[in-house]
Amino acid sequence: MVIYSKYPHREYPNDTSLYNLIFSKDRTAVPQDKLIYTDIENPERSVTFAQAHIQILKTGANLQNKFGFQKDDVIAICSPNQVAYPILLLGAHTIGGISAAIDHASSPERIASDFDIARPKLVVAHIDTIDSVLAAAKIYGLDESHILIFGDTDMKGARTVDATLLSGDELATPYEYTPEQIGNDPAYLYFTSGTTGRKKAVKVTQRMIITSLILIEEFSLPSANMLAYTEFHHASSLLTAIHQPLYCGITVYVMPHFTFIGICEAIQKYKIAFMVAQPYIVSSMAKDKIAAEYDFSSLQCIMCCGAALDQNITLTAKERLGLNVINGFGMTELFGLFRTTPAITLANGLGYLAPGYSAKLINDEGNEVPIGQMGELCVKGPTMTTGYYRNPEATAALIDTEGYLHTGDLLRCDEEGMFYYVDRSKDLIKYGLEHIYPSDIENVLMTHPKVSDCAVIGFYSQELTTELPRAYVLLANHEKYSEAVERELKEYADSRLPDRKRLRGGLIIVKSFPRTASGKIQRRLLRQQANEATKA
Repeated sequence: MVIYSKYPHREYPNDTSLYNLIFSKDRTAVPQDKLIYTDIENPERSVTFAQAHIQILKTGANLQNKFGFQKDDVIAICSPNQVAYPILLLGAHTIGGISAAIDHASSPERIASDFDIARPKLVVAHIDTIDSVLAAAKIYGLDESHILIFGDTDMKGARTVDATLLSGDELATPYEYTPEQIGNDPAYLYFTSGTTGRKKAVKVTQRMIITSLILIEEFSLPSANMLAYTEFHHASSLLTAIHQPLYCGITVYVMPHFTFIGICEAIQKYKIAFMVAQPYIVSSMAKDKIAAEYDFSSLQCIMCCGAALDQNITLTAKERLGLNVINGFGMTELFGLFRTTPAITLANGLGYLAPGYSAKLINDEGNEVPIGQMGELCVKGPTMTTGYYRNPEATAALIDTEGYLHTGDLLRCDEEGMFYYVDRSKDLIKYGLEHIYPSDIENVLMTHPKVSDCAVIGFYSQELTTELPRAYVLLANHEKYSEAVERELKEYADSRLPDRKRLRGGLIIVKSFPRTASGKIQRRLLRQQANEATKA
């Protein structure tokens, strides 16, 4: 059956551009002198609401006058977080262009592959990425004169953003978008994490952002200081750290580079009230003895994004630190569709469908499952993408003929309309005739005080001709590796699991996990390593 939102239906604006929504003269909610973005490493690089507005229009004018930007031309940014990063994203979009956010930790070959998809007319790099960007540009065939760099010093032939895009007095005239363009045309290109293969560029429309901003405003997230350490090329940052501050008048402390200690220091120093964090960061905050040395009392709310959130993390964070954690379920292709609260997250729920959304849960045959049963979540609503950029085949596989987006996530829904996360369908472990969900084992391991994070994968045993569950564990509190600890953790899990879910593939302690830019563990790489080791 199709599941509808329990909230009254509402229409979201489709005739107002993103620029007009944020900067309309009718909106007086944000003071002109409100500090919006400030760089933790270089506080002199800060901009107010009024300054951001002017710089966005200057960027648009310079893109048109110096680089001949026209409708649908693309600017790509490959850089750590910078105060000017949001300015360039919105500057290109304001004149009808498209902004592509590139993972700055990628190899030159991967960056060139992203260029091949996005086809940028201009690329912006950083001192940390200039070598990789130049190498990628050579592979792709982009002239070096179309490469700029953040900062105040030209480098390796790249001119600065300050002197090229943020200079001069001319202001662009914003592009007049039609309702159809607002709903269908890409404003931004954000890439999938690539955990299952080659990346795809998700078309993020104005409608996706506008609807999300309205939902956030209704949700009343804290409007004080925000910490932005999650990379700006991640979709959660596009909404919460780039657009929400301008729309709601929030001061964002931008971290170009981050460490766990750096995050703790920033929360204490700047009295951070809200931040988006990955589950492993919240787990470390709750379990790591080092974190206990810092004052987190200013934190009103943490939104967890990027990976599945284990209930034990939220319970531990609440019990030990009093932290309110929200499960920000979503994906690059689909922004937040649930109304939720910290209480719902504590109860292991995702929330209720927001107004304007419908969903269905389907089995492997594509048939809808009854209420209470698990199935793949398929969604229709105003914050879903219209597809992948220049990839109609992948788009057809993502969105069915009825307009439902297939998430690949296994959920269940109760009689009240509350949704609960089960697992990723692609992570399912097939042990004999049994189906094992990694989260069932991970949830047990995460209750052990020595476990900071973990991942369970299935690797194929040629001897037994079936997949076996294996756990990879990151220890908490800098606990030292020993075979005794490994045995302790495996016995702990096996004693609490039914026989079919026991760790027949073993348990391995690791020093770190391969992660995507959003903090998601790359299970594909763990499976690949396990299978290669088995063959050897």
